[in-house]
Amino acid sequence: MDTNQENALLAIDELIKIGTSLSSERDLNHLLNMVVSAARRITCANGGMVYLLNSTKTDLQVEVLQNDTASSAGARVANVALYVNGERNSGNVIAHCVFSGQPVQIGDIYQYSGFNCDELYEYDRVSGARTHALLALPLRNHEAVAVGVLVLTNIPNAGRAADPQDPLLRAFASQAAVAIDNVQLIETNKRLIDILDHTNRELEEENRRLRAKIVSRYDFSKIIGHGAAMKKVFSLLEKVLASPATVLIRGETGTGKELFAQTVHFNSPRRGGEFVAQNCAALPDNLLESELFGYKKGAFSGAMQDKKGLIELANGGTLFLDEIGDMPLGFQAKLLRVLQEKEVRPLGGVESKKIDVRVVAATHCNLEEKIKKGEFREDLYYRLSVFPIDVPPLRARKDDVPALAKYFVDEFARVYGKEVSGFAPRAFDCLFDYDFPGNVRELKNVIERAVLLCEPGGSILPEHLPEQLHCSERLTRVVPKAAVDRDAGLKELVEEFEQGLLREKLQACNWNQTRTAEQLRIGRRTLIEKITKYQIKR
Repeated sequence: MDTNQENALLAIDELIKIGTSLSSERDLNHLLNMVVSAARRITCANGGMVYLLNSTKTDLQVEVLQNDTASSAGARVANVALYVNGERNSGNVIAHCVFSGQPVQIGDIYQYSGFNCDELYEYDRVSGARTHALLALPLRNHEAVAVGVLVLTNIPNAGRAADPQDPLLRAFASQAAVAIDNVQLIETNKRLIDILDHTNRELEEENRRLRAKIVSRYDFSKIIGHGAAMKKVFSLLEKVLASPATVLIRGETGTGKELFAQTVHFNSPRRGGEFVAQNCAALPDNLLESELFGYKKGAFSGAMQDKKGLIELANGGTLFLDEIGDMPLGFQAKLLRVLQEKEVRPLGGVESKKIDVRVVAATHCNLEEKIKKGEFREDLYYRLSVFPIDVPPLRARKDDVPALAKYFVDEFARVYGKEVSGFAPRAFDCLFDYDFPGNVRELKNVIERAVLLCEPGGSILPEHLPEQLHCSERLTRVVPKAAVDRDAGLKELVEEFEQGLLREKLQACNWNQTRTAEQLRIGRRTLIEKITKYQIKR
């Protein structure tokens, strides 16, 4: 048997041996060392290295380096850029191997070969090695995409390198490339799984914190209301929280019916489920049905895929149906069936799905009157009004106005980064005398506007309030009624008027005398004299 036959058998034997090893190896560095060692045994090369593409696919960097002739083991081979000045770096032998997908053989890199081998020259200089012959084999995965380059150096004449197109060498390089690609994919997937697992844990923790915050926010003991009317509401809430009963919240627009619905949900055993809200007056009959029931792909024009309805999304939680009195009459029978059967069938579907949903409904309408007019189904009314709760209008709970006003002032002062010292007495009188037909929502809007208009650090004045809140009797009678009743003289009345006005303006300007004098259009010295005269103190 001649030498070439022996080398062929050796190569085949090595290929068979390493086939199983490469496919089962999961450590990339160990795998690369196995690849270089096996390739050197096949070719009898003195040295070998593996270049792999970096994560940005812009450079090739040496991951494993073996060289028997190097005197300095710590020397490294520089990276090879795939592109230089925006052009392919085809002049470099390693980059050329990647781009062409073909092996390259050079008899002596120190003789002109048409390729740039600067990084190898520098390695020889630092390491003390002497590189002559070079064989570069592209490592291409099963999709024929280059993942790197296998380089073998100083292959003796007896080695298997006479033909760079040798099918055994190319088969070895292909097998090595697939093994490397698989290990890289496994490592990437592991990193992604670790990242995903870490992210999921963070999201779960964040979700837990948010749910705890929401539950705390909707603790009904923190809802502002200390009068008799609100105590009655709280008493009813306490009785219904733990039960699965359907709740009907009745009240005028702006009384905060959705807030009470959220309070019912987040203080009930269903707090771990979803709170899903839908305004029944906002959509026409057909759209409301698809929104609540969901639909199957192809159920109607534009239904490109299945969509879960809000009822199904609320499964295990609470469905809040706002403005139930304005629900289209044609849809009421369909909703009644869902409530009775506890199942929902999407539009275009043939099978119904069992649901476990607690319904909380709200309305500003007089449903009894609507039933008489034939605008609301009586059977649906009795299904929804298992446990009715009437939320009083703001005019019926005037004793809660101070606390509500302070809460909104603090909230908007924080939102707009503005210091507000409170209300001037006359401004507060205007709030207290007004009936607020828009209820708490209107009060909130009024306070937001007033915070924007008032002076930084000052108080809210009557002129900061909307015109409809201006009570002419209050605004014209700055002098206390007691002073009029005791038949005070003109001078005394004027002095009391002036004293009250000065105090109010000082309070509105956060007791800044210069700004107060400017608003009153008097000199600062005059203002100081009057403050001293009336002994006005902060």
